[in-house]
Amino acid sequence: MTSVRADEVAVVAVGGLLGALARASISVALPQAGPADWPWATYLTNLIGCVVLGALLGWIDSRREVWRPTSPRRDRLVRPALASGFLGGFTTFSTFSVESVRMVTAGAGGQAAVYAFSSVVLGVALVAVGRLAAEATWGMGAHSVILDEDL
Repeated sequence: MTSVRADEVAVVAVGGLLGALARASISVALPQAGPADWPWATYLTNLIGCVVLGALLGWIDSRREVWRPTSPRRDRLVRPALASGFLGGFTTFSTFSVESVRMVTAGAGGQAAVYAFSSVVLGVALVAVGRLAAEATWGMGAHSVILDEDL
């Protein structure tokens, strides 16, 4: 088990705050009219977050060999700041879950199923699309599943 440094906690906290504020702005701009209505704000936010996460991880991986020797602190902090912090605060599984339950209890079970299924399937696909776009743009980095898991 690796120890977490104070600067890592700080960048995740600041990134999470900024991501949550961005998500809140989208929720204000696209309010959900009623419990049975499609929750566009959460849906779009989560899907945007997925494609950005894929692209971000691809970009970070393409830069690691440059950053590690020249900017080891950046190499260590950019992933937690942007992936876990900003995108962790920006996207929301809990709100997605609550909205799905609300749709079911409001009598829109079919729509809730489409919402849940499409959120998961499109989300996974968009992470892959973002990753592929990053690799096409910046080149393939030394991909590490261990580093991807250690956000």
